[in-house]
Amino acid sequence: MLKRTLPLISALAAVGVAPALGQDFAPHRAVYAVTSLERGKPAAGSTGTYAYELRQTCDGYVVNQRLRLESAVGRGTVASEQQSQMTESRDGKKLRFEHRNTAAGRKTNQIKGEALLGDDGAGEARFTEPEGQTVALLRGTLFPVAIARETIRQAKAGESGFDALFFFGDKVKPPQSVNVLIGRVPRRLADLKIPEGAEQLADGRTPIYYRAGFFDVASKGQGEPAFEMSSVTLDNGIELYGTREESDGGIEYRITRLEPLPRPDCK
Repeated sequence: MLKRTLPLISALAAVGVAPALGQDFAPHRAVYAVTSLERGKPAAGSTGTYAYELRQTCDGYVVNQRLRLESAVGRGTVASEQQSQMTESRDGKKLRFEHRNTAAGRKTNQIKGEALLGDDGAGEARFTEPEGQTVALLRGTLFPVAIARETIRQAKAGESGFDALFFFGDKVKPPQSVNVLIGRVPRRLADLKIPEGAEQLADGRTPIYYRAGFFDVASKGQGEPAFEMSSVTLDNGIELYGTREESDGGIEYRITRLEPLPRPDCK
């Protein structure tokens, strides 16, 4: 079973590139149906739901994610959940994060803290759970929303791939290096549909497909990635489809519900 199944924000960004502040995302709430993968193909196993919410504030973005899986154990099932709450400033320099894992209703892990970047692009993450832990953020480290915005900018500019540094805050570890390949939406995913009633969120929007491999920084992108993902995301930040794979296992999720959320009235 995939150990690190909590989906990331739907894209990544190049090291040393400033966040694309002009790229704005549509505030929305989405729900996805989740199924298991084995060696990249659909398989019997865990099923569940993934819920995602992106809210705009006058200062930035608030993101909530919740992945619930039910796995067969003996003659019964065991439910596990992964939840994330994140607040990211519009300039991409500040991230507050909280990640929680539960199994059978019991908390198994919790990570909480704040990450700050200076004007030179480097900074530090400070954790309150586990208390007193810190992690250095290398120059060029980007947080989830800033990364997603920059990736879409890269794709719309016709780029086919790039390297990245990414910090999510789910572990007390340095940012991961990421290798991203951008390409055409595969034919098997060309018929992805917008849920009924939310078609206005997709009008005139371009779907973007990418695959990404995540590596420990020390590996410098060499060898096998610790974790891989793929995504079909509209250029307003709405993800329609994704996969998360680790070793031989993984999950696949497809959008089933979508609704717009209000934009803030900022003066």
